[in-house]
Amino acid sequence: MSEANGTLLHLEKLDKVFYTEEVETHALSDIHLSIAEGEFISIAGPSGSGKTTLLSILGLLDTPTRGIYTLNDHPVAELKASERARVRNREIGFIFQSFNLIGDLTVYENVELPLTYRGMVKKERRERVESSLERVGMSHRMGHYPSQLSGG
Repeated sequence: MSEANGTLLHLEKLDKVFYTEEVETHALSDIHLSIAEGEFISIAGPSGSGKTTLLSILGLLDTPTRGIYTLNDHPVAELKASERARVRNREIGFIFQSFNLIGDLTVYENVELPLTYRGMVKKERRERVESSLERVGMSHRMGHYPSQLSGG
């Protein structure tokens, strides 16, 4: 985090253009954004306005065509694929509109999976998973599969 201004994430002059043989689509144009640590924001707009494209770039799932993206004072353009995966696992989280859960795993196993990828020991994983599910009122569903959960 930048000590001077507390900025966690910073975008400057960010563009994203998708090219096909017939057309080039400007999904994002001249985006400037700064988010401080602990700050909450929402991204809203009509269908096709670039929300998903922006989130894909912020989540290091896609790269901008032009511009600068800095996360924790590090330019993300310099990150290798393995470093991007590590950042996604440890520093960036998404809450999806749809579940995006793995259907063959229980709720408990779905929550545990990223912690397993981190190499966290089983006892700590169990404590974290149970605590997290308790906090969101889902501990009674930890043995259920995604198909057994309601959309509400």
